[in-house]
Amino acid sequence: MKWIFRLLLAVFLLPVACTKLYQPTGPGVIPDVRNLQEELKRDVYALAEDIGERNHFQTKAYQKAEQFIVREFEKAGYTVNRQVYDIPNKEKYGRAAGQKAVNIEVRKPGTDPDAPWLVLGAHYDTRVGMKSWSCHGPVIEGKTGTPGANDNASGVAALLSVARALRNVPTRCGIIFVAYANEEAPFFQTDEMGSRRHARLLVDEVGKEKVMGMISLETLGVYSPRVNKKRRSAVAGALVGLLDRCDYVAFMSTLSGRAYSRRCARTFASVSRFPVRSVCFGYLTRGIAWSDDWAYMKEGIPSFAITDTAYMRCDDYHETSDTADKLDYKEFAEVVLGITDLVRKLTNP
Repeated sequence: MKWIFRLLLAVFLLPVACTKLYQPTGPGVIPDVRNLQEELKRDVYALAEDIGERNHFQTKAYQKAEQFIVREFEKAGYTVNRQVYDIPNKEKYGRAAGQKAVNIEVRKPGTDPDAPWLVLGAHYDTRVGMKSWSCHGPVIEGKTGTPGANDNASGVAALLSVARALRNVPTRCGIIFVAYANEEAPFFQTDEMGSRRHARLLVDEVGKEKVMGMISLETLGVYSPRVNKKRRSAVAGALVGLLDRCDYVAFMSTLSGRAYSRRCARTFASVSRFPVRSVCFGYLTRGIAWSDDWAYMKEGIPSFAITDTAYMRCDDYHETSDTADKLDYKEFAEVVLGITDLVRKLTNP
């Protein structure tokens, strides 16, 4: 019965699903990414190996991760805004209830004060120990969570690298860089998700018409074949159909972000050697919204996630085996270089 349901769901979703591959259109010059590669590796190892599992159930590590990100932003010359909020006393949050969560935000103003902002964000928390890799709770006390190298130290490392690279580059539009708390369960797609708080406050502050869009950096470091047994399902196979492929980066959105995602995919293809695939689905279930981009979609802001799709083709996803030595840093660096050039072009229309 379970397999029948999944097959019917896949058949239902296929008509509203769309995927388009953009081959590189730039000069095709092989970039020298050795320094960037080492920079990304250093940050991923700092978060995933030196700090490890980081969430409200590993509070000291969570605070160390926050301090690391703040320090790196400040070293790059930014003024940090810590957006602090309380976790309510709900039964499903366990020991996390009553704690404080922290979003870490920095802003790079544009040269045109009337131009809209671009938001670039990544979550820095990791998966806590639960019954299985795919469930949303409850938390199992004493069970080890993931060190989160790919999910999502890779996204944070990319965020920091883009922020460093563009710190002294004039851009017409302003850029908001954010490291979010609480993307992972039990907070996923709740009001306690860090990006949900940030999106609401940003719209209250500037209005949604002053935000051109949001890009979520989510699992970015895996580009080689991996063991994949967990996602062998009718739904995953029908929706993506590329689970064993690792020769592209994906721009994933709901249909509301399709035009924005595809425009960005075309731009990425013009500046990077990496093929990019734009994948869009209707927002019908909890699963068809990818990461922190969901929070901005809910506020009417165009958004999408950039991802390596490893969460659909790699058994290390949400496991203790998601370690820093598993990432493909050369390819990762090429993707981050492309993201940096994409952001530069988006903010200089």
